[in-house]
Amino acid sequence: MKRLILILFLVFLSVAQETTHTVKPDDTLWDIAGFYYQNPFLWPYIWRANLTKIEDPHWIYPDQVFVIPPSPEESVSVVPAMAPTEEYVSVAMPPTVTKPAAEVISVVEAEQRIWSEPMIHRAGLIIREDLPYWGKIVGTEPQGDKIIVTFDKIYIDRAADVKAGDMLTVYRYGAGLSSPKTGEYLGKEIIVLGKVEVAEVGEEGSRCKTVASYDIIKNGDFVTPYEPLLAPQNVTLVATTKELDAYVVAVKAFSEITPPHVLVYIDQGEEAEVAVGDMFDLYQERNVGGKKQPDYTIGKIQIVSVFEKASIGLLLNELDVLKIKRGERCRLTMESR
Repeated sequence: MKRLILILFLVFLSVAQETTHTVKPDDTLWDIAGFYYQNPFLWPYIWRANLTKIEDPHWIYPDQVFVIPPSPEESVSVVPAMAPTEEYVSVAMPPTVTKPAAEVISVVEAEQRIWSEPMIHRAGLIIREDLPYWGKIVGTEPQGDKIIVTFDKIYIDRAADVKAGDMLTVYRYGAGLSSPKTGEYLGKEIIVLGKVEVAEVGEEGSRCKTVASYDIIKNGDFVTPYEPLLAPQNVTLVATTKELDAYVVAVKAFSEITPPHVLVYIDQGEEAEVAVGDMFDLYQERNVGGKKQPDYTIGKIQIVSVFEKASIGLLLNELDVLKIKRGERCRLTMESR
């Protein structure tokens, strides 16, 4: 009896000291989960604990007060554990490199943490032709959910050649891409939304659980078998000796629920021998007083994925006063080795 009273007292004390968080400007659910749980992929726990205050997890507002539930990784829960914390991607600027003399080879260690499988998966694809249809999300459990995030259960319209434990990529088609300079068609973007695991297989469909949601997933989004991605183990950068110019095709910022990583598509790819890890300077031309001035560097792009005629890179830094847009120019400055 005394033990029961003690347990009830501890539960009461826990509730009485419930953690809350007041939203600050520029906060995201991702940031808040990272602070309280040291695992930003646990943001759906905070969202679900505050459904009456958060109509759409894309949008939260300063001065809102959210309940922060106990970390599911520290308590008994029927909810599957989230992806490990190493999936959290942080990016730092590499050291500034002065152009070396001819007899000196300058080598810089690239920021290793961007070379994770989740980062490459999340960056998406640029394809010349549509992917063969494999399957799509046809429902949720409970039925009728319009927003699908991590931990949610979904149904797909495929049972043949599927087994429990299979991992699937969730995606939707984006825009067709063309070069700002030549107008050449570069391909169509594939927006990767997350990853699901097959839980049970029926006669005509399968039930899956969402194990990672990079953004809001919806009924009707496509699924295809997940293909493990080979992330480079070691990337070093060497000052380039070749001239390669490119143009920004599109700029993709992740939604308000995710960290402020910005992906930049450029109009050079495998045909121009661009490689994963290559670094481009993003710059603007300056004409002041009627005279051409030195180009002004406004950011750096490090390549994450390379396709036939285009590449996807991560914007490593950006001047706050400037906006990166389609048509901006960039040039190769460092090659990966």
